[in-house]
Order: sequence, then structure tokens, then C-alpha cells
Amino acid sequence: MVLEHEIPKGSKLHFGLSARLKRKVENLSAELFYQHGFEEIVSPIFVYQEHQKSFLNRNVIHLSSEQNHQIAMRNDSTIDVIRIITKRLGRTTDQKKWFYIQPVFSYPTIEHNQIGAECINENAIQNMLMLGITIFHSLGITPLLQITNTKIAKLCAQEMQLDICYFDKLHIEKLQAVAFIGKLLSVNTPSDLANIIDSMPQFLRPELEYLLHSCSCDYPHVLCSPLLPAPVDYYDDLFFKMFLRNAVFLSGGHYCVDGTRSCGFGIYTDNIIYHLLKDKG
Repeated sequence: MVLEHEIPKGSKLHFGLSARLKRKVENLSAELFYQHGFEEIVSPIFVYQEHQKSFLNRNVIHLSSEQNHQIAMRNDSTIDVIRIITKRLGRTTDQKKWFYIQPVFSYPTIEHNQIGAECINENAIQNMLMLGITIFHSLGITPLLQITNTKIAKLCAQEMQLDICYFDKLHIEKLQAVAFIGKLLSVNTPSDLANIIDSMPQFLRPELEYLLHSCSCDYPHVLCSPLLPAPVDYYDDLFFKMFLRNAVFLSGGHYCVDGTRSCGFGIYTDNIIYHLLKDKG
């Protein structure tokens, strides 16, 4: 028996103050995006299954169309936005900067409100990072900023003939067996990394220096994590996330989708709202 007041587990309900905070976060973000030359896109909730790749076997909600095609509810806005801009809109626009404010869905009844921004074919990762920082500064929140370069783990695995899953799952015991990888695991700050770069193998130094340069952004709480795993496969270069109290507020970086090199980030709106509610409580 389903009671009248119940909603499906994982569904989101915002009302009163939480709805007001949600609108505040979304409006503030949209205004900043417009100021930085972005345009808005709202992608369809329903997409053809073959267009909504599931990079890490995430649970997708499946349906069927009237022609019995496999349909999915959108579970990744980045993939869908890049596909629509490059494949459907094509020559009708030369706009490269896009933002969206919309939920994504996963099985069985889970929804996540998100705010995202993508720069298509743009090497603007530092600008995107600073834009994310600006949004949180405007909200009066100072989360921790953690930055990695995903190429470092891949190079280590390749050169030392280690299974990449050791890095994806941070199998500490296996990784510490290699002396220089053990040093990388101990890095927490940009100064930690600067102190060990000269002792690193030559094949790693360019990527480590790139990471160190990226960590030099003007922000008070930066964590430098050379071996931090990225949450999805398409992040293949610089990756960063912002979090507080074990709640992720933002994640983003460089990525490649369908051969298109881009950069961007996604903001987890619900986590921010819950944080702001706790502060007001």
C-alpha cells in the first residue's frame, strides 16, 4: 500500500525555503554564465538509448518508443548537450559556450538537480575552474577544491605494467609497492607536489608540472591529488571537484565525447541546498 503523502525513494521535493534557495542558486549561476558569454540549452528528458552512453555502467531508466526503439531518461547532461550541439544543431550555430539547469535520472527513481556548463572545442579549463569558484564565492560558500590530472595514473599504470583498476579503486597496498607512486599518494598540497617533482621519473614530470600549474589558482583551500580517480571515464586530463562534509558540490574538467574535445563542470544543486539549509538551521 502506498500512502498518499509518499513519493518514490530518490525523488526530490523542494518547498518553501528549500525551493527559494534552489531558485537563488540557479538564478545566480545563470546570471554569471550570461556575463561570461554562455547561452542556455535545455536538452530532452527522453533520449535514444544508443545516444546515452553509460560510461561506468550506471543504472539507466529504460522505456520503449511507439516504434519500439529503446529510450532512456537522460542520465548525463554533458553527453547529451555535446551530442546535440555537434550533431543536431551543427552549422546553425557557432556558439561554443553553453549552460543548462536540469535534472538527470537513474534507476529506479533517483533524480539529481544539476547546473552545468560546457565549453566545446575550447581550451578554457582555467577559466571554467575560476567560474566555478566565483559561483560559490557569490553564494558565500568556501568548499575544498581538489585537483588531479588523470593522465598521471594512466602513465603510471602503463610504464609499471600495473592494472589500471588499482588506481581507479586506490588499491593502496598494491600502489605503495612502487616507491615513486607511494610518494604521489602522500601528496596533499601544491607545495607537497613541488617538493617531489625533481625525484619523479622523467615520463611523469610534464603532467605533474601541468597539475602543479593548475593548482596555483587563486583559492584558499586547494588539495593537490595526483592519483584521485575521476568519477566517469570521459574525463581524460585535468579533473577537479569541490566538496564539504563529504558532499560533492561541483565536479568538472577536460573531456572528450564523440571525438569532441571540451571542458566543463556540473554543480550538484541539491547538495548545495541541503548545506545552505543546515547553515540557516
